[in-house]
Amino acid sequence: MAIREGRKCSSCHVNETGGGMRTLLANTHLQEITHYRDLFPEFAQAADAFNGQITSFLSIGGDLRVNDSIVFQDEPNAQGRVPNGKVFRSNVDENILEIREASFYALVGLIPDYLEVYTDISYAPGGTVAREVFGLMKGILPWRGYVKAGRFFLDYGLRTENDNLFALDNEANKIFVRGRTGTDFQSSDDGAEFALEPGPFHFSVSVTDGPPGDADVRVTTNAYAMLRDLPIVDDAIVGASFLHVAPQDQERYVYGFYAGANLGRFEYQGEVDWIHDSFSGTQPAVGTFLVYGELNYLLLDWINCKAFAEYTDNDSDATTNDDSQNRFGLGIEPFLGRFLQTRLFYSIANGPENQPPANQNRLVMEIHFFF
Repeated sequence: MAIREGRKCSSCHVNETGGGMRTLLANTHLQEITHYRDLFPEFAQAADAFNGQITSFLSIGGDLRVNDSIVFQDEPNAQGRVPNGKVFRSNVDENILEIREASFYALVGLIPDYLEVYTDISYAPGGTVAREVFGLMKGILPWRGYVKAGRFFLDYGLRTENDNLFALDNEANKIFVRGRTGTDFQSSDDGAEFALEPGPFHFSVSVTDGPPGDADVRVTTNAYAMLRDLPIVDDAIVGASFLHVAPQDQERYVYGFYAGANLGRFEYQGEVDWIHDSFSGTQPAVGTFLVYGELNYLLLDWINCKAFAEYTDNDSDATTNDDSQNRFGLGIEPFLGRFLQTRLFYSIANGPENQPPANQNRLVMEIHFFF
C-alpha cells in the first residue's frame, strides 16, 4: 500500500519505520488507502466510526488476527526423507487454529507532533510482551528528523509479514528474509534510533543492545527514496540496508538492497540480502543468500491479489551439500469493511528431503480486525 500510494511509512504509521498503530491521517483516509468495500449493509449505513482518537493527547489502536492453517506434509520414508517440489501433498499433518496477533497500541502526545510516547503491547501469541515502548522526539533535527529511544522494531529492508504468516507456530521455519535477518514483527531491541526524512528520502541509524551476553551493540542502517509520478511507472521505492552484530565468539554482517514500483493496478517489489557469519577459532565462516519478491494486483478495486516467492541458501567452506530452501505462495486479501480484512493463501515450501518440516504446503485462512 505504501508503494501504491507513493507514501513513506511515517505517513500512515505512528512508528516512523512502519508497522503497528496507524496515524490519524491513515484512519481519516482509510478508504482511499485500503480500497475497502462495505459488503455488509449495516457497515455502510453506520453514521459513526471510531478513528482511534480519544482526546487530542491520547490515541489508541489495535490488531487482532485469527488464523486457521492446514499443514500438508508427506510421511517420511524409512530413511526419514520426504519428496520436495510437490505442488500438492495428500497428507494433512496438522490443523492449527491460533491467534496470530493480538496487539494493543497507545500514543500519548505530551506535546503533540513534537514529544510523544508510544507503546505496542502484544497479548498473543506467547503471552503479554511489550514489543515496542519508546519516546519519540520530532522537530529537533533538520529535514524532518526524529529521535527514538526505547524498544522498537529494527528498521531494515521491506516490512513484510510472510515469515510470521506461514511459520508462526514453528520458529525453525523462519528461514527466509525477515525471520533469518532477525527483523520480523516478532523481533525488537532496546536502544536509540536517529533519522532524517528530507522530501522523498529516508535515512536512519539505530544502536541497540543486541543478543544477551555480547559485548558489542547492534548497529542498523536503512536508507530509501520513495519517488512519485515517474514516467512509465507511477511510484517507486529504492533502498539499501545494513546490520552488524557481534554475539559471543561470533560476528555477523547483514546487508541488502530492495526496490519496488507500481504500474496502474500492478505493484511489485523485491529484496536481496547477504549474511556473513564469522566465528572465533577454527570454525569456518558461513554465508547466507536470501531473495524475496512479490507481485500485487488490485482486483475490482478492493481485493488485493498477491503472489510471492522466497529463496535462501546457506554456504559453508566445510560442506557442499545443497541446503537451499524456497517457498512460493499466492492468495487474496480483500478488505470487507473499514475495520475488517480477510486473507486466503496457499504456500508451497521446499527444502532438503531429510528435513520434513522444510517441505510443507499450507492453506492459511485469516480474519483481521483492526482499528
